[in-house]
Amino acid sequence: MIKTVFVVSLITITFSSSAQDVNLKSLPANSKEIQYIGRYGVSAYDEVTFDWVGIYFSFNFEGDNCRFIASDTGESYYNVFLNGKLHKIIHISGMDSSYVLVDNLQKGKIHHVKVQKRSEGEFGTTTIKKFIIPKAARLLPILEPQKRFIEFIGDSHTVGYGTDGNSKEEPFKVETENPDKTYASIISRYFNADYALIAHSGRGAIKNYGDSVTVSANTMKEKMMYQYNMDTSLMYKFDRYKPDLVIINLGTNDFSVQPYPSKEEFLCGYDRIVKQIKANYRGVRILCMVPKVNKEIGDYLKDYVAELGDSTIICTPSLFGVYNDNEDSGAAYHPGFSANKKIASFIIPYIATFMNWQLEQKIIE
Repeated sequence: MIKTVFVVSLITITFSSSAQDVNLKSLPANSKEIQYIGRYGVSAYDEVTFDWVGIYFSFNFEGDNCRFIASDTGESYYNVFLNGKLHKIIHISGMDSSYVLVDNLQKGKIHHVKVQKRSEGEFGTTTIKKFIIPKAARLLPILEPQKRFIEFIGDSHTVGYGTDGNSKEEPFKVETENPDKTYASIISRYFNADYALIAHSGRGAIKNYGDSVTVSANTMKEKMMYQYNMDTSLMYKFDRYKPDLVIINLGTNDFSVQPYPSKEEFLCGYDRIVKQIKANYRGVRILCMVPKVNKEIGDYLKDYVAELGDSTIICTPSLFGVYNDNEDSGAAYHPGFSANKKIASFIIPYIATFMNWQLEQKIIE
C-alpha cells in the first residue's frame, strides 16, 4: 500500500489591511457565495461568529489570492484546504487582523477553498468581518452541496483532542487538536456528507470528567442546546441544517473516574439527549456508539435501545478491540489518526445498513 504523507507547516500570517488599495474589493462575511456548515450567528453588519469545533465554510474562487479580516476572543486554529488538499494551517487571535487563505494561484482557473475550525470553543470564538480579494477576482457559490448530513454529539474523541500528536505520553496542545482526522470527519467523507460536531472535551451525558459527583452541571445534554459552545445565553433554534443521521458518542467521561453514575442516572441523561434530538429534528435517525471505557456502558445502552423499541434508533457494539491504546494513540492518551480510521471502518457498515446508504470501493481516511 502506498502511503502519501503531507507535511504542512503551521503558518500564522497577520498584517494590517489597506482600505486604500484600489486593486482590491471587500465582500461581506455572510456573502451568498460562501457556504457555512454548522452553528453560527450573523450580525447586523453581516459578520459571522462561531465557536463549535469542526465548523467549516467553503466557496469556489477565481483569482490568485484571497484573505479575510477576523478576530478571536482567545486563539483558534484552522485547516485551509485548497482543491481538496490541506494547504496550510492558520492561527487567529486578538482583534481584527488580516489572514491570507490562499495566494499565488493560477489565474483563470476556478479553485475550491474550504476552511475548518480545528480548535474547540473553549479556546476561542471567531468572528469573520469580511473577505478581501483582487478586483478582477470573484467568489463563486458551491454548485453541488452534499445531499447527506450527519450531526455528531460527543466529547474529546469527537473533537479530535490530540489527534495530531505522536504518542500517548505527549501532552495536549491546542495545535494538536484536529477534527479533520476524527472518525466523524472520516465517516462523513466516506458517505459524501456534510457534518456538524456538537462536542466538547471532558463532557459526558450525565457526568463530566473528574467530577466528584455522579450528576454534573452543564453536560452535553445542556451544551447541545446552545448556538455557541461557550455562550449559555443564546439557545440554538435548530435551523441551520437538518441532519439525516445523528451519531451520539458519549459515556467515556461519565465512566472514566469514580464515582460512576448509576445505570439510572446515566440513562436519564442519555435519554434527555435522545429526546431533544427527536424533538428538534423530525424523522431523524440516531446511532448510539458504545465507547471503549467499560463493559457496563455497552449493556446499559443495549438495554436502553431495546426498551425504546424504536426502529429509528440503534446501538453499535463496543469499540473494545477496534484499536490499540499504544500504537494508535495520539497525544494525551487519546485516539490518534490511525485509531480514528479504525473506528470509522468499524462504524461505517452499521451506518450503511441503518441508513440504506451504499458501501463504496474507496479508502477510508
